[in-house]
Amino acid sequence: MTTQPLRIVAVSAPYVWDVIESATRAGRDPLCVDNVGGADLVLPNLTEESTVSDRSVEFVIGTGSSEARRASAVATHSAGWSNPVPLVDKTSAVPLSANVGHGAYINAGVVVGAQARIGCFANINRASSIGHHTVVGDFVHVGPGVTLAGEITIGAGAFIGAGAVVLPRLSIGAGAIVGAGAVVTKDVPAFSVVVGSPARVLKSIEEWETTCPYCVTN
Repeated sequence: MTTQPLRIVAVSAPYVWDVIESATRAGRDPLCVDNVGGADLVLPNLTEESTVSDRSVEFVIGTGSSEARRASAVATHSAGWSNPVPLVDKTSAVPLSANVGHGAYINAGVVVGAQARIGCFANINRASSIGHHTVVGDFVHVGPGVTLAGEITIGAGAFIGAGAVVLPRLSIGAGAIVGAGAVVTKDVPAFSVVVGSPARVLKSIEEWETTCPYCVTN
């Protein structure tokens, strides 16, 4: 049986190795595409973007953070890559009732609850727990070991640091940053930084565009 290839674009960050492992466990043949420079030369099947003629093939993004994933999505869209697909690690538990958007990546050991929605190009890192009926917006980064209880809404581009806990039925605004280990007990405003237990607003940050370029054009 021939293994189906999967292109991995934006491969300059070390996080790409997690993506490679997940692709391999999914029975795919990872082909790494260097579109920004600085790639590790030992990445499997590494090639320059300029050598790839067929950009209608399935691809995922190899970087992790919210802003970097959106920047990469904008770059791939502009360069003619037309077929972003979700990648779910074989060691994760994702129910049939969940919805996983194009370009999203669910890393190893993640548990997703019933009726959850994972947005376009979102990144759910290792051993995180996503509660039932939780909505994770486009380009959201959920760090390792995060617990999102049920019925939470995470706005597009938010960043949830490693080990953070968000209590049920809360809202995290677009572009917000939740510090590592924080315990969120009330709604978090958009484009703000919260830290501590219970989490408190530390400061506001500059707003940035969080829309998915593939959704805008489709």
